[in-house]
Amino acid sequence: MLLKLALILLLPLFGVIAFLVAYFVFYQGGGYNAPPSVNIPLEEIDTVSIKPRVSSSLPQGGTRQGLLIVDAQHVNSFSERELVNFVSRVVDRGFDVEYLGDFSHSFDPTQAQARYLEMAEKLRRADSFAVILPRIAYSESEAALVERFVEKGGKLLLVTDPGRPHSINSLAKQFGVDFQTDYLYNTSENDANFKRIFIRDFLPDQLTAGLDTVTLDYAGTVRSSGGGLAFASPSTQSSLLSTVERLSPMAWGNSRNVLAIADFTFLVPNNDSLLDNGRLVSNVADFVTETGREFHLSDFPYFYGSSSQDGVDILVGNPELLNTGLLIKTGLAQYGIPSEIAPVDDVSRDTVFLGLYEDASQVSQYLQIAGVRVDDNLGTDFAGDLSLENTTIAILDQAQGRDMLLVLADSPTTLEGAVGRLISGEFRSDLVGESIALRRFEEMSQ
Repeated sequence: MLLKLALILLLPLFGVIAFLVAYFVFYQGGGYNAPPSVNIPLEEIDTVSIKPRVSSSLPQGGTRQGLLIVDAQHVNSFSERELVNFVSRVVDRGFDVEYLGDFSHSFDPTQAQARYLEMAEKLRRADSFAVILPRIAYSESEAALVERFVEKGGKLLLVTDPGRPHSINSLAKQFGVDFQTDYLYNTSENDANFKRIFIRDFLPDQLTAGLDTVTLDYAGTVRSSGGGLAFASPSTQSSLLSTVERLSPMAWGNSRNVLAIADFTFLVPNNDSLLDNGRLVSNVADFVTETGREFHLSDFPYFYGSSSQDGVDILVGNPELLNTGLLIKTGLAQYGIPSEIAPVDDVSRDTVFLGLYEDASQVSQYLQIAGVRVDDNLGTDFAGDLSLENTTIAILDQAQGRDMLLVLADSPTTLEGAVGRLISGEFRSDLVGESIALRRFEEMSQ
């Protein structure tokens, strides 16, 4: 018993002795020495995946290269999640992506005018428009709005799917496209399901570049005045059509600005990685981001887009108009477009010129190009001679890669009213052409 007690008492002493032996035998001094750093080439470092930026607010002036609007206003039969990979590829190409509407599954017919105005505002600043599986038909006025957008060089992507409800032909017919109500199937060669067909026959085109085989989970037939781009094999049949014509699920519309695809599944995550589907998704992303969209005066102020990255200069014809210059500066800022009052004209920069008719000589070259004469009257090629009193004219000149907007009026008060109409959008009722707006105010307090 005494021996056991003695051992217990001696244990702490043994511990101290062991520590001192280890310290003096093994410790080399100098503190902690970090291991040598390893130089890893930058290209070998994995990057963090970042969710693509999808904007829902006004664009920030000239920071974007382009804008794709996706329709979500017509009770569309798809979810935002299903489009995430396609949106990511569009964003990777320098475009912003915004949704028109909020994927609401309710539809109030009394809000038709509000929806129209929202669409008009979105399309004024868009470069491309994607319409996917709209369940509510497009009205004639909405379809006409999209037609004008395409006429200006905007890209239109039309996508449908036989397996989901849609009313896309209410819009597609305006562009020579007719989506059939069938589905394609192949019982002899398919991707584990007779409705999952292979497409291997492609018309040589930038949109079909790099494609050998794609698989479509639920495809239909497109008939179009623009002709097919991809064709099903001879053994593929239509659930409704009995025809000797080649069945095509992808076609051009009546112009190369309109692309129609009768299958949505190839865009959806997982399906978009099968065979050459990923390359097809990339080609479609190229289609919507390679545009020659023209911006007219009616699109004010969005023609001050990617060419105005350093802001817009504001010139006033005389110091009396400085407050009006500040008014349009504030108005442009509401649209996310930076601007500054400039002392002299810099022909390399986008500009707004505000002046009275007496200042017209400062912008005579632009007036001459537009066919406008200012002397005792306001002379135009389209409206004859008008009295200068209580009138204002706005002209957009886009020569030499520069957007020059000039606004002239008979008095500072009339000019201020014209600038107010520009900022509010009311000026669109004054348009007499793509680049000119003319208005006579009934009564202006001087």
